[in-house]
Amino acid sequence: MTDVVNEMEKAFRMSETEQKVRYGIGSAAAAAAIFAPLSYKWKGILAAVAADAIITAVYGVSPAKQMMNA
Repeated sequence: MTDVVNEMEKAFRMSETEQKVRYGIGSAAAAAAIFAPLSYKWKGILAAVAADAIITAVYGVSPAKQMMNA
């Protein structure tokens, strides 16, 4: 049974390159949210994008990718 679960998990895992790209996007969005002279609305949007990108890179699983494959 664990083999089936491991195979299903592999289908939704992201590659190391995709993780690095997500870290970069998250870092850039966080830096823009902190340092750019934007309104609070845009800072909130950038902070949300940064959090999503970094968290999905840390866990290696993208919920959006899972919903598209299902």
